[in-house]
Amino acid sequence: MKTLIIVDHPSYDQSVVNRRWLDEVRKYPDEFLVHNLQSSYPRSSIDSALEHSIIDNNGTIVFQFPLYWFNSPPMLKSWMDTVLTPGWAYAGGKHLTGRKIALAVTCGAVAENYTHEGKMGYTLEELLNSYICAIRHCHAEYAGLYAFYGAAPVKGELDITEVAQSARGYVEFLRSIKQEEKLS
Repeated sequence: MKTLIIVDHPSYDQSVVNRRWLDEVRKYPDEFLVHNLQSSYPRSSIDSALEHSIIDNNGTIVFQFPLYWFNSPPMLKSWMDTVLTPGWAYAGGKHLTGRKIALAVTCGAVAENYTHEGKMGYTLEELLNSYICAIRHCHAEYAGLYAFYGAAPVKGELDITEVAQSARGYVEFLRSIKQEEKLS
């Protein structure tokens, strides 16, 4: 089964890091399936039956998005409200039971801001606790966080070498989840 990467990025065409991550992932079509919510649902009307089928026919799930006001972009939240329903994902539903689900997040600010002593006062993982709780509520296993910090540099442009290294690291992260799945 492929790792399903569910992407929400309202400004994907302008993205540097998220696009580069997916360019790298798409080199391995036998391992990964990219599902871009913005291009799949340009009118924002999410088809829960289709989404259930996509999930049921793949393995590990990764939610990939840029951090928007300490949250995901709105379509991913709408997707969760529409797709992760009682009787399917929880409250008697078992479609996600035991499934590994991870988060891949890009942040505009630098990593130092996402500490207890930093500007945000919280770690990135703490800011994403509502997603981690939702994953666990669906009886899935939270498989970790992959992050890129400084995606919107204040001065200058992004270091393309760092972005490329991050993209290769993203593929390694995805494969490590799959490897853990095989060992379980």
